Amino acid sequence: MLAVASPLQAGINLPEIGDPSSALLSPSQEQQLGRTLLREVRRTLPLSKDPVLLGYVEALGQRLVSSAPDAHPNFTFLVVEDPRINAFAMPGGIIGINTGLIDAARNEGELAAVIAHEIAHVTQRHIARAYAGSTRIDLATGLAILAGIIASAYAPEVGQAAIIGGMAGGAQARINFTRANEQEADRIGIGILAAADYDPQAMPGFFERMLQLSGGAGEAVPEYLRTHPVTSNRITDSRLRADQYSGDFRTDSQAFRMILARVQALQDPARVIDLHTRDRSGDPQDAARRYGYAIALIQRGQTEQALQALQGISGQDGADLYLELARAEAHMAARPTNHQAALQILERLNDIYPRHLPVTQTYVQALIGAGDHTRAMQVADGLLSADAKAPELLRLKADAASRLGRQAVSHESMAEYYFHHGQYRETVRQLDMALTAQDLTPHVEERVRSKRAIALRFLDDR
Repeated sequence: MLAVASPLQAGINLPEIGDPSSALLSPSQEQQLGRTLLREVRRTLPLSKDPVLLGYVEALGQRLVSSAPDAHPNFTFLVVEDPRINAFAMPGGIIGINTGLIDAARNEGELAAVIAHEIAHVTQRHIARAYAGSTRIDLATGLAILAGIIASAYAPEVGQAAIIGGMAGGAQARINFTRANEQEADRIGIGILAAADYDPQAMPGFFERMLQLSGGAGEAVPEYLRTHPVTSNRITDSRLRADQYSGDFRTDSQAFRMILARVQALQDPARVIDLHTRDRSGDPQDAARRYGYAIALIQRGQTEQALQALQGISGQDGADLYLELARAEAHMAARPTNHQAALQILERLNDIYPRHLPVTQTYVQALIGAGDHTRAMQVADGLLSADAKAPELLRLKADAASRLGRQAVSHESMAEYYFHHGQYRETVRQLDMALTAQDLTPHVEERVRSKRAIALRFLDDR
């Protein structure tokens, strides 16, 4: 059973945005708006479902949030499967980064700099302030405009369809961050970096990197520069501000190098395999290099070769976790699958890293593959009860419940999954199926009817 904080167990009651009684969204209104917009973004953008990648970005983001002044604990970090270099922030602490940004970062410090900058946009409430001068805008229109602005950065035809009529231009002008917003986000972001023990020079370093990649050419300009304009003055200002900090800061990590290798392997496994095969000059003990090669081999179905590539290497700075998960992935992807070998690895990791998304999600997949559906549901519920940021686990739980013949719970879990992705009509359909399931109990029925009423309200508002 999901936690009380489940979005289908608590409705939202937002006043009209721009109501004269409040020139600024209150923090609680901004949180509620953010949760609703998060579902719209999950519905619209090609978000990564890879638990290893998501777990790393979430951990890095939360480390930075914990070092940010006045930050609330409810930030959510998303990864968009897009090779373009971009990042965005939304109301309520929703931060998105492209896989292309990870690929372009030269080290963990540069990636942390971008995330810290986006966190600062949220903590300084730049988006909430953008509504302060707005005329009367209701929730549905505000969501459509915001979703359109975000989506248009990735798929213009989707974004334009989501923006409402003649209001779009004026609203977009208000949402776009001003130069003062960017300077403030740079200043606060640099402070967050230093407090989190990252080199503050990573921020001006990343800005310089963006200008190098653009070369001043129109179409070559990274998307990040279109949404976060960088000038020589801005680089100088951020460099001077970073110079005010001194200390023994970290710049990179083995974990980042592993994640970078994973992103490249998932995006283009054939290229990674080809480069590894042709380039014999690299360190044969380079854990990140061999890890990326193994992930690429798994993507191409060459699981025996992947297991061989993972033999005899060990990592540091938490890299052993990635190597062990990769071994489990290879066993699960083998033909025939070897779920027992995967479970031996994952049961050990689950003891060491309980309620850790990459471990939990992979473990649940292996349990389902091995036929232990009861245990799969128990493990999934262990994380879902504490964290609503793992909607893919809901789909896995639904699968396990269905295989156990628990159809009411299966449909209820799928309803939650669709709700997280803003698919309210399908949410209602799944809840209706739960209500007609033969194994429906009075307790589950009460829960399902409550969720159905909330889902209908969202469906009516769309």
